[in-house]
Amino acid sequence: MSENTKNEQPVKKMPELLAPAGDFQAFLGAVNAGADAVYLAGNLFGARAYAKNFSEEEILEALLYAHVHGKKIYLTVNTLTKNEELKKLFDFLKPFYLAGLDGVIVQDFGVFQYIRNVFPELPVHVSTQMSITSVWGAKEMQKLGATRIVPARELSLDEIREINALGIETECFIHGSMCYCYSGQCLFSSFLGNRSGNRGRCAGPCRQPYCLEGEKNEEYLLSLKDLCTLQILPKLIDAGISSFKIEGRMKSAAYAAGVSSIYRKYIDYYCSLQNKSEYKTDKKDLEILKSLYLRTDLQDGYYEKSKNRNMVSIKSPSYNKTDDSLCGYLNDTYCRNKIPVKIPAGAEFEIGKEAKIHFEVQGKSKTVTGDIVDSAKNAQLSEKDLIKRLQKSSSGYFSLEIKDCSLSDGAFLPVGQINALRRKAEEFCLEEIRNAYLSREIREDNTIRFPGRSDISTDDNKIKKKNNNTPFIIFVSSTEQIKRLSGVLSKTDEICFPLSFFENDSCREISDILTNNGELRYFVSLPSVIRSANVVKHKENIRKALMYENIKGFYVSQPDSLKLTEEALESGNTGTREIRGNLSFYIANGLSSELFKDRIRSYTLSPELSKNEIRGIHNNHHEIMIYGRIPLMQTANCVLNTTGRCGKTEGFRKLTDRLGACFPIYTHCNEIICYNTIYNSVPLSLHKHMRDLFSFDSAGLQLRFTNENPKDCEFVYHIFARGREGELPENVPYEYTNGHFIKGVL
Repeated sequence: MSENTKNEQPVKKMPELLAPAGDFQAFLGAVNAGADAVYLAGNLFGARAYAKNFSEEEILEALLYAHVHGKKIYLTVNTLTKNEELKKLFDFLKPFYLAGLDGVIVQDFGVFQYIRNVFPELPVHVSTQMSITSVWGAKEMQKLGATRIVPARELSLDEIREINALGIETECFIHGSMCYCYSGQCLFSSFLGNRSGNRGRCAGPCRQPYCLEGEKNEEYLLSLKDLCTLQILPKLIDAGISSFKIEGRMKSAAYAAGVSSIYRKYIDYYCSLQNKSEYKTDKKDLEILKSLYLRTDLQDGYYEKSKNRNMVSIKSPSYNKTDDSLCGYLNDTYCRNKIPVKIPAGAEFEIGKEAKIHFEVQGKSKTVTGDIVDSAKNAQLSEKDLIKRLQKSSSGYFSLEIKDCSLSDGAFLPVGQINALRRKAEEFCLEEIRNAYLSREIREDNTIRFPGRSDISTDDNKIKKKNNNTPFIIFVSSTEQIKRLSGVLSKTDEICFPLSFFENDSCREISDILTNNGELRYFVSLPSVIRSANVVKHKENIRKALMYENIKGFYVSQPDSLKLTEEALESGNTGTREIRGNLSFYIANGLSSELFKDRIRSYTLSPELSKNEIRGIHNNHHEIMIYGRIPLMQTANCVLNTTGRCGKTEGFRKLTDRLGACFPIYTHCNEIICYNTIYNSVPLSLHKHMRDLFSFDSAGLQLRFTNENPKDCEFVYHIFARGREGELPENVPYEYTNGHFIKGVL
């Protein structure tokens, strides 16, 4: 038996085909072309803020049309959400919930918590923006009440099978544009253009040209070609994926219809085959897909590989010309009009009796009655004409299909009364659909209370008392940095270093450092990305870390590393250790931390928050980054691999943009499934804002060192240490940014 045969699962059911819609025409196109479900956004909380999106009335209309056709609608509520915005969530969701909304796609932990509490019958899908990269994260979110996981696009089919084995649904992308970064871990647009991808406003800096250190020419090293899985579709179906997702809410109605129609054709085709090996694709269909908003060329994603230079545009990320005649055909065929559902019915038009129509809807038999049928004085009703009038559709949702017509000879009823009876039948059917969800439970909306913290003070004397009690947490990237800093830190300060220090050459060095500095408190940070192939090594390194009493805990970056760390601690039996949330464990509002309040001791607040937004966080279990290069991207593809320079050597490289800004890249080559971290060109430095920082009474203030030499790390530390004593510096001898601390992000 081959390895592929062992891994493949029998097809249990046909996967859902899930299409995007940026407006109502795209919604109609997707449904009419064969999509089983559509995902769309309202005027709030959607991660495509520049799409046209839907009004409340349009979403209600779309829900009705979808349910008439036996289709589903999922609403994207997948942005990081601020306190003031959370207050709008109840009124935003309530009408859709009571109209039968089939699910919400969520990134924010606070939004997740809120919906589970207030709208308990609304299925919650974990967005790919939550960056679930392994079975551990899926297990965690399943336990918290998620009904579906949209895993990171970078996962292999084997990793997706592991998640499927939990019994939770998976929703995976099969077609469309691809992000270069693990979704949800990208701050590139946020810090370069003040347009946050986590807020639905990505400016697409990955589509710009860059030059790798040592190269002469600019190339599009961060721009992936578009995804197309048509040729590997059988493998995806056999893997047991629940929902096949097409990307493209910013794209046209013709795109939604055309891509949906082709994938509908091939899903049905493969599932109908007796001999699955006979599956093949038609070149004409691939050409159609290429003519619908294609970026450079097509590639089949990460399902069978962890990275590949052929996935990257390199030369140009621009869209090819679309086929206008094809788009016109698709618009005319699928996007312009509703297609009513036919309801088998019988009609009785007997003289002297009320006109009647019999039909069945939602499993209920129903008869609607009209006016008394008269004897004709002139022209009598013909059966053909009567049936024709009864089978018209007034609403576009339903049309009667008259299977049996009892019509008296010489009968007559005015056209207006016939039409009124037909509309009465249609309206009854629509009301049955509308009323099906009105009994859904809504719990009291009492979970959002953000009065502000009463203990925050701006009194100078009170702030000075707090200064010395607020620890600095120093994040380091090399053993040389940790050696230098271990000898100069205050006893209240802490050091955090990567879990990978327990590997290879660094292991002996970190062991000596921990042994020789028993009075200091150390923490260990797990990788930003957890992949199944690397987990055995991570568990072993956690086991090594637990051997040292002065390692007090761990920083986790996502639900995956939280679950993995908890499992390791439960089996370690080595005393109590803290778990803290790292920078990409995004906490953007006061409710987010509630989801894990008994498990995570403190959280690193999102670097996209302003000082006023931080002030609105209603607890003091948070930490704030005050110095360091913001990690802009965590990427599965590697710039060294793309340029043919992979030497499997871990360390820093440089990437330069067309304006000359230089972005350090760390290549995590020691991982079995490796990745890159791209950092901002200049560090965040909030040295001028120490008074504000101490007024927040945070659990800790973070200084994060990346490619600084050890001497410079010590220099920067002393700048902030003096600030802690009240000596606020006016100037520093390095370039820096205040980030979003003053104004926040869009």
